[in-house]
Amino acid sequence: MDLKQLIKTKSETPLGASAKLDICFGTSEVVPYAKTGGLGDVAASLPKALAARGHRVTIVMPLYGHLDPEELRLSQRLHPLTVPRKAKSQKKVEARVWETRFASNVRLFFIDLPEYFDRPGLYGYGGDEYDDNAERFAFFSRALVEFARQFSVPVDVLHCNDWHTALAPVYLDQYYRDELPDVATVLTLHNAAYQGKFPPESLDDTGLPGGRFLKESQLLDGESINFLKGGIIHSDVVTTVSPTYAGELRQEGGGFGLHDVLADRGEDLVGILNGADYTVWSPSTDIYIPVRYDEDSLNGKRRNKAELQHGFGLPVRPVLPLLGFIGRLTEQKGLDILLPALRRRLETFDDEQDGFQIVLLGEGEKKYEKAVEKLARDFPRRVAAHVGYSEEDAHQIVAGTDILLMPSHYEPCGLTQIYAMKYGTIPLVHSTGGLADTVTDADRDGGTGFVFDDYDAGALDDTIARATERYGHHRQWRPLMVRAMHQDFSWRQSALRYEELYHELAGTQLDESAADDEEEVSAVEDASAS
Repeated sequence: MDLKQLIKTKSETPLGASAKLDICFGTSEVVPYAKTGGLGDVAASLPKALAARGHRVTIVMPLYGHLDPEELRLSQRLHPLTVPRKAKSQKKVEARVWETRFASNVRLFFIDLPEYFDRPGLYGYGGDEYDDNAERFAFFSRALVEFARQFSVPVDVLHCNDWHTALAPVYLDQYYRDELPDVATVLTLHNAAYQGKFPPESLDDTGLPGGRFLKESQLLDGESINFLKGGIIHSDVVTTVSPTYAGELRQEGGGFGLHDVLADRGEDLVGILNGADYTVWSPSTDIYIPVRYDEDSLNGKRRNKAELQHGFGLPVRPVLPLLGFIGRLTEQKGLDILLPALRRRLETFDDEQDGFQIVLLGEGEKKYEKAVEKLARDFPRRVAAHVGYSEEDAHQIVAGTDILLMPSHYEPCGLTQIYAMKYGTIPLVHSTGGLADTVTDADRDGGTGFVFDDYDAGALDDTIARATERYGHHRQWRPLMVRAMHQDFSWRQSALRYEELYHELAGTQLDESAADDEEEVSAVEDASAS
């Protein structure tokens, strides 16, 4: 008998609708366990959407110091994960591995090595980055590959995220390709400005050979080694979080020094818009807001506005437009033009019945934190600020404000503007990245927000004036709110696009009929609710 008849390799497996994939999602953040930005939201939502489509999805993240396995009721795996820290068999360390079930049909594993992760914060503390971040996240990247090699969890696709996991495709190519020949790698850039750049001597912390990775510039970037650069070069596919941002990354002004490396990937650099988890961000079900509502009960939004004004110490004035800002207090988020534009306009208001109010929530650079607090002190009946972050406050600001300000200098995708539209809160955005892909100006057919092109305080000021003036015309404003609330940015289409990529890499076939099946929509939503 020909033994080949009894053996099916990956390439010989019949292609068809039944092809389901094993996807390992490596990330440094997952909501609700760890979050500093949009990565945590995506790492929670995309795996659930993929699992709802029938794939077997595993998430792997570090066990940080604030996470208590007993309190979280985690199960410890019997065998530790052995991770080499130099060449393939040198200086091995053992990490405990904890497991839980995350939503329906998604497994979440925590890599527990106290010397790297049992400390305050994720990447630093007190405003300073940890000095050993190169060593910490080189270890975590290699742990992802060892997880695929050692544990009884099949992996067809290793999906890495940002610089913290970008070395995993490098390790796979350098040390493990013979053992894991069929594992495909995807690297998603959530914000390419953060690249994991370290002094050249940090290469020793990675265990990678200097001859190849310095002399051939696989990691060398000027006078630094660059984790993200290595991941971009070695991943099978590089994705980012909006189509417009993918184009911007290829340009000298938008690639943060990696535009040539990204442009060299050609069609292997793909922009896929992030989705929204409407089981968390919907005014009809939101657990954080005082009054739930929908487009047929918009009086509930007015009540949320009054509660927000009262809660932040502002006069309750229903007829004044209430603006909101939620985000990091940094130049990237537009603080360098937002604060001058707000101050200039606030100084023109003589009567409390005129103008607008604004609520700001966020933390970041000290100079902007101080400037936001000063603005609130100078205009106490117009401006309220909370320097810090509160999930409850974020939901209440999205629900209670009329206009959401997102004047970002650049924005890979942005999620808050997507959330805001579902609440009938009209986004005011700079035309960049995912903001350009999700918001259409109100002066165009089907408009859902207010958009300005030139990045300067004057253009922003004019757009604030245009938006607040439009707010005074109820017959124009209400249809704008309803159009915004009708926008659908759920994870279904985004997950389907990732699924197509995975199947291309794995050599299997996507079931096109299932992709068009409306029942998948409810499946995704049910999974997200779990």
